[in-house]
Amino acid sequence: MEKRVFKLAFFSLAVVVLTLFAIASNASSFALVEKLDKVLTFIPVFYGNTGIVSFVIEGSAFEITIHSPENTTYNFSVGENYSLDLNVSAGFTVDTWWYTLYDLRHNETARENVTFTPNTTIQAVRWNNKLVVYANDSGGNVANASVEFFVFVPNTAPVFVGLDNEVFVCEDSSLNYKFNATDPDEDNLTLSLIPTNPFYISPEEFFGQVNITSAILSGVLHKSDVGTYQETLSVNDNYNSTCCVDTAQVNITVIEINHAPSVETIGVRTIWSQGDNSSLYEEVSVSDIESGTQTSGNFSFNLTFLNGQKFFDISPFGVINFTANDSVVGAYNISLCVTDQALANPHENISLCGQDGSNLTSCQNFSLTVTNENRAPQITSYYPTELNFTSQSTSTLEFNITEHDPDGSIPDAYWYVDGIFKEYDTMSLTDSFSYTFGCGVSGEHNVSVVVTDGLLNTSLTWNITLQAVSCISAASGGGSGGGGGGGGGGAGQAIEKAEKCEPLYVCETWGECKNAIAGIDLNEISAKEFNLVKRACDANSWSRNVCGYQRRECFDLNSCNATSQIDSLLPKELRACYYTSAPSCSDNIRNCHDGA
Repeated sequence: MEKRVFKLAFFSLAVVVLTLFAIASNASSFALVEKLDKVLTFIPVFYGNTGIVSFVIEGSAFEITIHSPENTTYNFSVGENYSLDLNVSAGFTVDTWWYTLYDLRHNETARENVTFTPNTTIQAVRWNNKLVVYANDSGGNVANASVEFFVFVPNTAPVFVGLDNEVFVCEDSSLNYKFNATDPDEDNLTLSLIPTNPFYISPEEFFGQVNITSAILSGVLHKSDVGTYQETLSVNDNYNSTCCVDTAQVNITVIEINHAPSVETIGVRTIWSQGDNSSLYEEVSVSDIESGTQTSGNFSFNLTFLNGQKFFDISPFGVINFTANDSVVGAYNISLCVTDQALANPHENISLCGQDGSNLTSCQNFSLTVTNENRAPQITSYYPTELNFTSQSTSTLEFNITEHDPDGSIPDAYWYVDGIFKEYDTMSLTDSFSYTFGCGVSGEHNVSVVVTDGLLNTSLTWNITLQAVSCISAASGGGSGGGGGGGGGGAGQAIEKAEKCEPLYVCETWGECKNAIAGIDLNEISAKEFNLVKRACDANSWSRNVCGYQRRECFDLNSCNATSQIDSLLPKELRACYYTSAPSCSDNIRNCHDGA
């Protein structure tokens, strides 16, 4: 009996072992090793003539395996969805599956805590991916596994987005035409505009962006800039010598406008009714960009008496020549208007510039007094009422006066700072002026005003003791400014405070690519410049024979005339290039020979 029990136990052990091998034979070699290594170990134990088999589960079965995606590179076509199979398994009964996908290139989480059912698909991201898969059991225990993989997509050319074929800008304006481009490859992009002058690109370089915004810029456009410019705009991702560039043709039209004539200020005039100084002779100075000067015969002059009857006129060439008598004694306000000629061929889109190109008129008013007893004008009130005072140098000082002329004239006012003319006011009985001496200025100074009827004058002076205020920086120091103007339509000619000028650097196109060795031998580049070029050539593995350099000119489009410049704001005016002694437009080398 004992022998039969032992034989039965041993037979049962053999059946178990054979069953395990039969199961393993249907799995992969990896699964077989895993099952034999981690799952089952048996220990025979004998009690007398009876044998008992003891089974022990070894290793951890609470784990998950990612079968797909794998740690490899997946290739996709441009525009294709980055869809990959997600196949997983677990060594336990899973209650819930979920995953998180990381975009390693951008250090971002692309998908987070997405629940799924095994044998589905996921949407990967371009470049480096990290997938972390999680699973839990009904008891809330969580296992996870991760895999990193790469999504490759061929490089494509950057593309302009929404670029207009026609761009219009008005004379006397500056162009700031913004445009967009996109590059899904996130390459370093270089923009160029050919030809330059008067139009430029800024900014011209972008690094690692998908969507970029740049602008075609210009300074203030003048009459000599009028016309249509055929520009070639390009964006290059610098992927290699043959790929990839997008180009577009843009026609930029500078629309001519008509300018109003500029008429000199006549100001107040006083003449006697008889004898000396009884004649009024004026050659009115007129200038116009399109119509020339008063002697061209291209202007219409009109003289209007705003009070009283008209007793003299002006010639077709802007000359007033009149001799008074006792019959016209009095004070007269007169308006002089000058009309130019219309544009001969206005542009069809000139309405964009707020006009139609027709003739324009400018007017100047002046006062004329014919008298037989002239008396000087008077200053009847003024501010500040204290003619001697103290002020800080950075304070804005305000001055005003009220005038009266016994003969009925409307006097002119001339303002001076330390004897230097600053402002002219006309055709008003109240005039004002403001001025700031600026930081760092101290000592005794004065502001004065002279009031005249054209023959006789009166004046007033304020004496000011300035207490210096130190300048915070060189940019805010030293300058003085003025401002103001006569009340009631005075023709102010004040020196205004200058607004802060922001430099805007733009560049011409790169010049010819020249050999660096020859350049230093001919003293065309300095030793310092040669070393900079050589390091750039070495970085590109260009030998000495093909190591070249290019120059270009950059300047401040806003003409700020900054005395000090920040190097980080200045564009590069020298760079390395691949030199060839026999360049052509088809050699795929950006060497700027023959327009290439």
